[in-house]
Amino acid sequence: MIKSYIFKHYFPAYLVSFIAIIFTTLPIIWIFFISIKSKKDSFTRPPKFSFEPIIDNYVKTINNEFFRETFFNSLLITAFGITLSIVIAIFAAYALKRYQIRFKKTFMHWLLLAYMLPEFLFVLPMYSIYQTMGLYDTHFGLALMYQVHALPFSIWMLRSFFEEIPKEIDDAALIDGCSPLQMIYKIYIPLILPGIVATAILNGIWMWNELAIAIGLTFIEAHPITLGVAQYRGYASKDWGGMTASSILALIPMIFFVIIAQKHIVKGLTLGSLKG
Repeated sequence: MIKSYIFKHYFPAYLVSFIAIIFTTLPIIWIFFISIKSKKDSFTRPPKFSFEPIIDNYVKTINNEFFRETFFNSLLITAFGITLSIVIAIFAAYALKRYQIRFKKTFMHWLLLAYMLPEFLFVLPMYSIYQTMGLYDTHFGLALMYQVHALPFSIWMLRSFFEEIPKEIDDAALIDGCSPLQMIYKIYIPLILPGIVATAILNGIWMWNELAIAIGLTFIEAHPITLGVAQYRGYASKDWGGMTASSILALIPMIFFVIIAQKHIVKGLTLGSLKG
């Protein structure tokens, strides 16, 4: 009876989860296998599952100066972009929660609209402005442009976390003599830290994988990792070994990032227990 109940109620969920895992991991596994194959083995039909693995593609990619530069460019741009979006979003979300601002709902709707618009829509008008201001092809300029997408998302997310904190905590802090700034870094930030980490990681993953804005606003100096991977795609032919090896190497920082902060991600995305 118990086994029948468990099978009836949990089997569909396990089945869907299993299918989702297969569909999300199979492409990565396939890319990895191509990256350790020789060029001849990569194009055999049907695919060969028995082959001698090689690391030549990884050695070639790591020794590629342009790929190394784009890798470190992305580390710098992503770190700065995350910091900028989170700092601004914390103060903006606090103001939206704490103060009675006119047209607050309209502002939130505009934020959602800005988040939904394609990123490349902003590149064309910003291109000439960036050229004039000297921000074109700079790390700061690219990180700043990423805020078009990251900032609305961060404010929207952090505001929902701030809303979960009971108003009584604000009142008690004010009675104790806390200023708004002290209230933010002594009370709010520790309480919603999992939400901040979750938001930062989601922003970081998007910035690390972004391509459209990078194509429009960089030339040589500030190319991110996505263009480091794209270099292996030529007009007449493609270096599949280099492309797949660089794709796997580009995944490593994000995988470590997510593994290290996994606990905070789960807490952040399920934050709601503070509500009184």
